[in-house]
Amino acid sequence: MTRRPYVRPLHPHWWLRDRRQFLYILRESTSVFVGLYSAILMNGLIRLSQGREAWQSYLDALSSPLGVTVQLICLAFAAFHAVTWFGVTPKAMPPILIKGEPIPACTIIRGHFILWAILSLAVLIVLGG
Repeated sequence: MTRRPYVRPLHPHWWLRDRRQFLYILRESTSVFVGLYSAILMNGLIRLSQGREAWQSYLDALSSPLGVTVQLICLAFAAFHAVTWFGVTPKAMPPILIKGEPIPACTIIRGHFILWAILSLAVLIVLGG
């Protein structure tokens, strides 16, 4: 006679009970919005190849209240994803040693934020913002 293995019952909303698990699920779900924005940009490339009228209708759709709202939601989730990734980076990468000492995690995180700010500023300058 064989015994069936014990399977612990799992509540459907198990991830809502623990803050760390909630933030993990929230961070992983941000990929949906990053993918949505990627699809919006790909649609823009397709519209650009279809001519002036198609491109203008794409820009009009992005400028509509719904388009702006979707873009702001995507931006918020992308920013949340980036910020949480910067916080995890020191744990996910091998230690970088300088004179035999590892670089502190806070220095790595600050470096990511500084680089993010510099690149964002560079994009704004290039695009004439």
